[in-house]
Amino acid sequence: MSTLEERYRRLLALYPAEHRARHGEEMLGVMLAQAGQGWRFPDPRDVLDLVKGGVLIRLRHAFGPGSGGSWRDALNIAAIVAPLHLLVLEMSTWGTILLTVDGTQPLLYALTPAVYALPRLLIVWLALRGPRWAAAAAAWVLTAASTTIPAVLSMGIDPFTPFERAFYALPDLAVALLLTFAPSPTAGAALVGRRSLLRWTAAAILTMNVASALEHFLAPEYFLGSLAMTTMVCMACGAASRTPAGRRAVVLLVPLFLVLYRGVPWSGMSHDEWLPGLVQVLVGVTAFVVARRGFRPYGSGTVSSPEPLA
Repeated sequence: MSTLEERYRRLLALYPAEHRARHGEEMLGVMLAQAGQGWRFPDPRDVLDLVKGGVLIRLRHAFGPGSGGSWRDALNIAAIVAPLHLLVLEMSTWGTILLTVDGTQPLLYALTPAVYALPRLLIVWLALRGPRWAAAAAAWVLTAASTTIPAVLSMGIDPFTPFERAFYALPDLAVALLLTFAPSPTAGAALVGRRSLLRWTAAAILTMNVASALEHFLAPEYFLGSLAMTTMVCMACGAASRTPAGRRAVVLLVPLFLVLYRGVPWSGMSHDEWLPGLVQVLVGVTAFVVARRGFRPYGSGTVSSPEPLA
């Protein structure tokens, strides 16, 4: 294979696999026949045409008339994954809090995280058991409460501005919207697999608590808890991206992830945070790529022949 042909094949990877299977060799033959003698790089006009054609075809597949079923499945998946994710975050530091409790602190200090997690646990239970409207109603109540409870608990000395309180309520708002518009979150749980959801939720909670404890007691400068969450989220997104419904579910969850991770609009990244941030990006990209290509426990599916979302 010549260098020119290899580069044209890389550009053809922009097209969906089924399109390449039907028309890839024909397109490649035409472009190679039109190439000048001794060319090593594709014609810039061919590059622009290939990029434009690949983007348009993928957009047509993503939003065309035949994509409605995949978007419906994606909405159901996102509606169950989003509240589960917030529940995991709420329970991610329980171990550290219990380990740091001593006789000088009231029992309420140790029980506070559990109290905050109970509404999220109720929302997840309602979403799994149905009916959908009950889970959506609970999510809307929690969204409203998240903007008022901090002011009540502070006894009139509220450290947050109204804008900050509204911003921190955005994750709950995203969950409420997903549960409101999802036709059947229980169907989304079935697509992912109830046992898989339970298994990975338990693994995520355990991993986050261990990482948080290590960060607190041994290495506070290494952001181990944040690195662990980045790795797990990118692994899940990589595995999901191997199926049409999974890719769409990731798109629907992107706003939630942007708010939760690096979404605070009034504080920039300090100089000391650039290196840990770069490490997180590199680890996250690696986890995404490895999970997308398929490996145990995600299975041996490939992009061209994916296994069911798990």
